[in-house]
Amino acid sequence: MNVLSLRALQLSHLSGSARRFASTVARLPEVHNKKWKEDVVYLYQFPRAKVVPNLSPFCLKVHTYLKAHKIQHEVVSTYRLRSSKGLLPFIELNGQQVADSQLILLQLQKNFGIKENLTNEEAAVARSVDRMIEGSTFFPIIYPKMIYNGDKYLHHDTSGLPLPGFITNLIAKKFVKMAKARFAGMGYGRFSQEELKNVLRRDLEAIDAILGDKKFLFGDKPVTPDFTLFGHLATAYYLPYRQPVGDFLDDDFPRILNHMKRMRAHYWPEWKDSK
Repeated sequence: MNVLSLRALQLSHLSGSARRFASTVARLPEVHNKKWKEDVVYLYQFPRAKVVPNLSPFCLKVHTYLKAHKIQHEVVSTYRLRSSKGLLPFIELNGQQVADSQLILLQLQKNFGIKENLTNEEAAVARSVDRMIEGSTFFPIIYPKMIYNGDKYLHHDTSGLPLPGFITNLIAKKFVKMAKARFAGMGYGRFSQEELKNVLRRDLEAIDAILGDKKFLFGDKPVTPDFTLFGHLATAYYLPYRQPVGDFLDDDFPRILNHMKRMRAHYWPEWKDSK
């Protein structure tokens, strides 16, 4: 699942220059790079946003994982290209395409021999936390991030979307309408704002209990759910408008906030343009 792909889909509802922009989104061959180098990861993702390395939590998750494990990679920034599944991000590695951030990390672990060195019990908890973040926490973060604030989310100063302001405003209205319809079928679309906040708080309480005073969720080194958590929190917290997740982190969950800042400092030292 990739929320930012809604951006490209939404453009198809417009006319003129926006329609021409949308027409560039095309299903292309299974492997885009025919001149790949062995063991070099080609990461296809949305272009950098104005205030964060990527607005997509899934893109930021994968990119941070590559940086953390010092895996040789090349970033292909694109609005147009998609995997054979129609998704971003995706990678191409040794002539093979892998889409979906969860599957990408599994493939990277297999190909580069990355071991997380967890006990069976820790691995089970790590898997549960990872899936909770992307199956539950994702929704109460994404609603205030882009549905309640669609105009701010797609504004050029936030997203860097290469379209004039008046077109972006039109996109935002239709984008929000389409996103609401999509998420309504997943249950959370029927939750009130207060109910969503309660879900978010309970998820953060669970994460905080596991994190405790440790450097990362399971010790001194980050494992898969650390990257998942960072991707989902950082792509909301550092946006230039207030959201419940930011209030919670600032006021009630300093250990999770420090975890996010620690991940940023370790793996994105060049990222210096926001709070």
